[in-house]
Amino acid sequence: MTQPWVAPAMAGYVDESSAPRGEGQREYLICAAIAPTAETEAIRERLRPLLRPGQRKLHWTDAGSGDRRKIVETIAALEPMNVVVTHLSEAQRKEERFRRKCLELLYFELVGTEVFDLTLECRTRAQDKNDRAHIVALQGSHGLDRRMRIAHVRGEAEPMLWIADAVLGAINDVHRGEPGYLRILEHTIVLNERTASSVVPRQDERP
Repeated sequence: MTQPWVAPAMAGYVDESSAPRGEGQREYLICAAIAPTAETEAIRERLRPLLRPGQRKLHWTDAGSGDRRKIVETIAALEPMNVVVTHLSEAQRKEERFRRKCLELLYFELVGTEVFDLTLECRTRAQDKNDRAHIVALQGSHGLDRRMRIAHVRGEAEPMLWIADAVLGAINDVHRGEPGYLRILEHTIVLNERTASSVVPRQDERP
């Protein structure tokens, strides 16, 4: 008897960034790099050689132009699916509210694609606790699927997080006048969406 086809289990790995967008505005960005769980260890093995001697974590802001090109070319060849959610606001110092807005939209988008397991990069203990409280609140009052669950891991311990970091770095580089890195990654970005409560951009150079 032919066995029914079962979709492969997928997992997402989430990083964030915040960058100025000119004219007194700022954008908070979240990226989830999504891949089949059965393939994540092979992807990690492809990413680890990108580390420079002495490095424990791949970080876009620490990479030179040659390293950045090698990073994006490696990620492009691995073809993860990247989901980007952003919130554009007037520049403010406190951004946790914008993080919650982005994560809420991200969670609901991923539930619609049957992705329920997310790993977020650790921040402070209090901030990680707030992330967990936020998702519980969404499941209790906003109807978020209760199968959605999150875990927090240090960036140096999870190479899959490096993909999201690089995607966000490439997006931010477009706004600095360097679009080449994002062009290499474009085919891996399956969603790039702003929150509904974002302000109207004064000068939108968004890719």
